[in-house]
Amino acid sequence: MTTQSPPPLAWKPFFQSLPSGMRGGFVLFIVWSFLPIVCGLYLLANIHMVHEWLGGENLKAATLFAASYAVLTGLGILPTYAATIVGGWIFGMELGFAACVVGYLGGSMLGFALSKLVCSNHVATWIDSHTRWRIIRKTILEENAFKATGIIALIRLSPSGPFAVTNLVLAACGARWLQFVIGSSVGIAPRTLFACFMAATGAATGATDIQSLAQSQGYLTVIVGIVIFMVTLAVIGVIARSALDRALRDETNAIR
Repeated sequence: MTTQSPPPLAWKPFFQSLPSGMRGGFVLFIVWSFLPIVCGLYLLANIHMVHEWLGGENLKAATLFAASYAVLTGLGILPTYAATIVGGWIFGMELGFAACVVGYLGGSMLGFALSKLVCSNHVATWIDSHTRWRIIRKTILEENAFKATGIIALIRLSPSGPFAVTNLVLAACGARWLQFVIGSSVGIAPRTLFACFMAATGAATGATDIQSLAQSQGYLTVIVGIVIFMVTLAVIGVIARSALDRALRDETNAIR
């Protein structure tokens, strides 16, 4: 009696067809697209546990939080939005914003360095097959560092994709370290400030997490707050994307 081997997985032929230089980037792209969503939702549901683990709301706890923020977002485990909300909730507006900015920059550099290790010319070739990203890559590789930094800032300001995936794509586009750090810092500041403000406002009610906030203030109030938060981020994103589109149109005309 003969036994039949199981059919190959559907994705396996596609994965094997990729050039070896693209496989690492492809795996990271898949992992970084889905893992942060799951982990972010879990984190937001357990803010009180994070608070207890940090052991306080002082500078030492904020430093530990910033370091954890950097490692977990840089490795693509957590999304920045969830970590920022937790930081604003626990440490308030001022200290929370400072800790989140430090953590964000640390996570950006870690994710960027990791992306540089797995990216290759094959990834750049794939990017060049998409008109929008090809123009971005050309702009980033130009001698004009100011323009390249501005493009990176607009990409960060307009949520173009998950944080870790954006690190990967910017690394593949050939972004330089200084342009990447400055552009990321400028681009993320408005959204980080607003997220910390909203989180600190919720924590000021005395609630230990989002569930207790809903119980004390009413679910409708929390839903309205979430809607305001999402709409505000969407408006910021639309404005930034519009500015990015204008910059890319100007660059396209310059190419022609």
